[in-house]
Amino acid sequence: MTTTNQALSAYAASSRLTANPRDVLASVHEELYRAIASAKFAHEQGRLDQMCRHAMRATQILTALSTTLDFSAAGKDGATLRKFYQYVLDGLLRASRSKDVSNVYQIVLDLLRPFCKELRSEK
Repeated sequence: MTTTNQALSAYAASSRLTANPRDVLASVHEELYRAIASAKFAHEQGRLDQMCRHAMRATQILTALSTTLDFSAAGKDGATLRKFYQYVLDGLLRASRSKDVSNVYQIVLDLLRPFCKELRSEK
């Protein structure tokens, strides 16, 4: 990404700085979804270096979510959410070892899609 593109991305992101926490969380999950979808597409195009870059981005997002959210504040739901993130992360790891990489990515995307929609629908 060029410096200009990074600046434009930062500027676009700044519009979300005053958003409520749910909007920020929705944006993060949408970025996670895009990263995984991009990894899947790159794999299908035979661009393994790009696939790895997108998969790494998804892994970084999942790691950040897993290490920064206070799951205990949400009680049992928080524990379930933590397990969900771990399952998604495990899916990314399974994809890296699978013969059918695209299918494993698709399974993960199918899990994330309703979650992303739910975060955007409730306000």
